[in-house]
Amino acid sequence: MSQKNKKEFISLILTLFLFLASIAVFLFVRGSNLTLWIPISLYLLIDLGLLVSLIIGIQSNNKSIKIFSILSNIILMIPITIWTYFLLLANGISEK
Repeated sequence: MSQKNKKEFISLILTLFLFLASIAVFLFVRGSNLTLWIPISLYLLIDLGLLVSLIIGIQSNNKSIKIFSILSNIILMIPITIWTYFLLLANGISEK
């Protein structure tokens, strides 16, 4: 596999890694004394990474990688953004 082919798959590898990271944050970042800002900031970083992965995928020359990257990143970004909004809303309600 040439160096050019490896660079085209960076977007897909990054998307898969960020998907696994979001599942790990959802399952393992818990605690009764844990402030909500920690998962909020982690989800925002994952969302930012998905945006970077989307930009990298759009710049790809391979049409199938471009389409898959756009679809997978958008499908992952929407629920993570909504979940982050709900966490921010819960944090705002719980603040005194």
